[in-house]
Amino acid sequence: MGHDDDSHSFDAAELYQNMQKLNESNNVIIQGTQKVGKSDSLFYTPVKVEDKITLGAMLDSGSMACSLSEVALQSLINAGVEVSHQNPTDIVFVGCGGVRVKPLSIVDLRMEIYGCRLSVPTFVVKNQQDDLLVGSNVIRHLLHQFKTDSSYWKAVSTSNNGDPELEYFLSLLAGLHRWSGEDVPDKVGTVRCNRAVTLEPGTEYLIWGRLPKETKVAPGSTVMSEPTTSRSAPRGILVARAVTPLWGDRWVPLKILNATEKPVTIRRNAKLADVYTCLALEDLDVRDVKCTYQATSAIPSDSVIEDAENVQERLMRAGLCDLDLQSCDVSDLWRKKLADLVISYEDVFSRHHLDCGEAKGFVHRIHLTDDKPFRLPYRRVPPAEYRKLRQVLNEMEEKDIIRKSTSEFASPLVLVWKKNDDLRVCTDFRWLNRRTLKDAHPLPHQADCLAALGGNAFFSTVDLTSGFYNMPLHEDDRKYSAFTTPMGLYEYNRLPQGLCNSPASFMRMMTSIFGDQNFLSLLCYLDDLLVFGPSEQVALERLEMVFSRLRFHNLKLAPKKCWLLRKSVKFLGHLIDRSGVSTDPAKVEFVSDMSTADLMGPDGATPSQSRIRSFLGMVNYYQHFIPNYSSTARPLFDLLSGAKQKRNSKLLTKRKLQLRKLTPADWTKEQESAFENLKAALVDSVVLTHPDFDRPFVLSTDASLDGLGAVLSQVQEGDCVARPVAFASKSLTRAQKKYPAHRLEFLALKWSVCDKFCHWLKGHTFTVWTDNNPLTHVLTKPRLDACEQRWVAKLASYTFDIKYIAGSKNVVADALSRKPFIKSTVGQRLLQTPYNQLLGEALPVSSGSVQDAFRQSNAKDGCITVTGCQSFTRDDVSAVFETHSAWESTARIRAVNDLKHFPQLIPPSETDQPVFSENELRERQRSDPVLSRVLFYVDRGRRPSRREKPNEPVMVMRYLKHWEKFMTSGGILYRVSKDQATRKKRHQFVVPDSLKADVLKGIHNSAGHQGQFRSLAIARQRFFWPHIDRDVKDYVRQCLRCVIGKSPDPEGRAPLESISTSAPLEIVCIDFWTAEDSNNRSVDVLVVTDHFTRLAQAFPCRDQSAKQVARQLW
Repeated sequence: MGHDDDSHSFDAAELYQNMQKLNESNNVIIQGTQKVGKSDSLFYTPVKVEDKITLGAMLDSGSMACSLSEVALQSLINAGVEVSHQNPTDIVFVGCGGVRVKPLSIVDLRMEIYGCRLSVPTFVVKNQQDDLLVGSNVIRHLLHQFKTDSSYWKAVSTSNNGDPELEYFLSLLAGLHRWSGEDVPDKVGTVRCNRAVTLEPGTEYLIWGRLPKETKVAPGSTVMSEPTTSRSAPRGILVARAVTPLWGDRWVPLKILNATEKPVTIRRNAKLADVYTCLALEDLDVRDVKCTYQATSAIPSDSVIEDAENVQERLMRAGLCDLDLQSCDVSDLWRKKLADLVISYEDVFSRHHLDCGEAKGFVHRIHLTDDKPFRLPYRRVPPAEYRKLRQVLNEMEEKDIIRKSTSEFASPLVLVWKKNDDLRVCTDFRWLNRRTLKDAHPLPHQADCLAALGGNAFFSTVDLTSGFYNMPLHEDDRKYSAFTTPMGLYEYNRLPQGLCNSPASFMRMMTSIFGDQNFLSLLCYLDDLLVFGPSEQVALERLEMVFSRLRFHNLKLAPKKCWLLRKSVKFLGHLIDRSGVSTDPAKVEFVSDMSTADLMGPDGATPSQSRIRSFLGMVNYYQHFIPNYSSTARPLFDLLSGAKQKRNSKLLTKRKLQLRKLTPADWTKEQESAFENLKAALVDSVVLTHPDFDRPFVLSTDASLDGLGAVLSQVQEGDCVARPVAFASKSLTRAQKKYPAHRLEFLALKWSVCDKFCHWLKGHTFTVWTDNNPLTHVLTKPRLDACEQRWVAKLASYTFDIKYIAGSKNVVADALSRKPFIKSTVGQRLLQTPYNQLLGEALPVSSGSVQDAFRQSNAKDGCITVTGCQSFTRDDVSAVFETHSAWESTARIRAVNDLKHFPQLIPPSETDQPVFSENELRERQRSDPVLSRVLFYVDRGRRPSRREKPNEPVMVMRYLKHWEKFMTSGGILYRVSKDQATRKKRHQFVVPDSLKADVLKGIHNSAGHQGQFRSLAIARQRFFWPHIDRDVKDYVRQCLRCVIGKSPDPEGRAPLESISTSAPLEIVCIDFWTAEDSNNRSVDVLVVTDHFTRLAQAFPCRDQSAKQVARQLW
């Protein structure tokens, strides 16, 4: 307010100091209480209060509230006004001279001033000279009311009102010196933050903002700041309304409160407050006053920042509160060094989601095959989303990501809502991509990226802010990127998402920047960077190298997506640590939470092919973590296969697939089991170790009719058990399902080495483990068919050896042993058994002991010529049929015995061997009259005395001759001996009489009815009882099948003679030959050969039926 006494001059510095001394919990109201000597009649007006009494009120623009004197309050009470008092607890009045006064009470009064009726809370102030002070809260309302009247603007805009005091009063009322011929603006300008700051939660700060240069308000003028109404104002903060003088160089102090529970970062040039003119009775001359910064936790000064122990506080001062360094897996010393590095490169980190850099020296070009323009209308947007879309477009235009366009090209806009309800603007460039020349620059293979992480302990992942937007678009090609919106036509200044060449062009830029270090010290996959190192020092040095290159090329990182110096990080959907690579728990949890209903169609009972395909696509991403993935998922893949179309009359036409329509009956227990097994396999997936290319690999293969499987593993330094590097599986084609077992094993070896793991095994030595005996000699086998020769030729370029480890030959014997040797795949044994032990168990294989399973039948050199017929009696024919029936009756048993090396091919119904638990074995021994006495002495730990020996049976004393070799485990009696071949201890189960028959049946009948010597070797390997040799030989000698199978030699045989012919076509030889076409499908070929001239003709047939043969010959 005005004054006419120099003793009451306005000291802004003293006022500010007094305000700082106030308690933070008090609300401060600035008020002036001195009378005005000049034109005082203009500042007083009558105000009618409560329609009963009229008081002389002073218009005090320097007061933020209305106040009432004690005398005026008593006059109101005497006039019969009912006044309700409220006691203020946290309000303090500060006068212009710095005097602080607490009001006595608060009353609500109804006032009528200048024809406006208002209800105003009024403070009762002690020793106030004027009856009523009308503050700026009422004056602002009155000014808004005045501006609706044309006479107000006429009075204000007239250059000569006739009354100089009235003109001066109106000038002060408007808060500005009058502009000639123009209206006085209500808002002076908007205060922007001069640099990025971070506000801690629940804290109030005093910060300084500057008005624009075009502001025409003199320093010292009284202004009022209020929260801005701009849509781009920061969220979560409160800006206090304040009346303040305008400081030198247009500086304005503001008080800001972070009312949220998390830190809020205010970016540079963010709009904070709108500044309005305020009623002032005298302008303070502060032209020479300079604004000085106050160093607070929110605004860092230009001086050196004080070194703080709290790393996160230092980041907040730098505006990097989103960057989390507290959870780094390093010591405090390295965390402080990391914070120093980050702060020194703070310009590399963005402050908001559109604060992206602009790469230097790189530009994206769009080359079209057809430059004919196309124009597509925009996709309609709901009106409720207009405001959000307009805000996003304005922000992108402000950041120079897009601009308004006049292009003749137009692609439609696509709106994508993020999880946090933010809007992402995308564009459908399908029409543009069809005309674009494709860029062939490759993206790195995921397996190659994950294989380069071995030997590292600390990992850092960084992500570019709005990745593609960091790369500019060529000026001549920006017109092609134009897109339509309800707000008009825009085009991109930066590389947008959706262009067919965007990934290739961006990857070329990243390769140019980090290519010399890719796969050595970092991994680069588009805008994702993984920096790794074996120690903190190396990892920090590599991070500094990355930051320096990003700064040089003007690229920026997103702090929220940066995880620095961690022992475990997420990269490309995998969890990476020092021990290896595992699945991302978040993605696995989403798959594991799926139920069968999620795979069904709308009716809830019919399987949906699209949903099954989507589920398999998610699981397929982690298939290298799942052993035998193809075999496990085969029932679900069967639902996606089409129905076979019938062949037409043409020969060897390609099979076509038709769309298969599923029914509820197609979802069976097999599909349900496959669905649950895949989810369980993901949840229980193993950790794949990082490959070490300085150490040899170990490969195990497996084959069955369900598919092929392989496990690539490696014995790491310091480990004794092989750890898996990757799992692989493959389903079989129709032709491959017809392969015999030995050929499937060979196919599994060729596929795993030459196709699946060739990029890791090429140029390295490795060992192949198999439980298929013939596979060990396949590379040295002299006679191979054409297909096998091609496979051997492909394997010739690899350096490896094959080791054979015998599998279990008897399920019954395994169950009866001390630790059942239940057969498992070689891959499982490699991952569970120490590798040195497996090397000891690997059996030496000689060529004489290998069954030549790959033997190919040769065509006979001659054919038998039938020269005559002979009649047979009825008895002879009956004898032949009886012999044939006996042969057919044992066919199933022979088939099972022939597949003893491939138990996975034997149906469960054909295995009738009993399986005993440990409790049953223990009870059988305890209930045996002989072994119970032996167990009594063994448990006692002392042999029978001389008095006890005569009372024991003879068999007990025979068992006790092996006293030194007996031991018990789990209450079961074993005899410990040494294997003559491996020189290792073996535990022989002591068999009671009740189990001898089952043991003899298992070692002979179930083992293929082998001879006495081999049956006895199997028995000695796992069992013991006195006279075991005699019992085994007697059982084999009395075996009915063995006796019948050993037929006596015939007394005489017809001599073998070669077939001779004297003329062409005298004898024609016919035979079928099976080949493979270019699609790896079996083709039956009928070969007809003239025995005399050796002329051969080949005819392809559909099958080997008599009808096809007759059709070709006749």
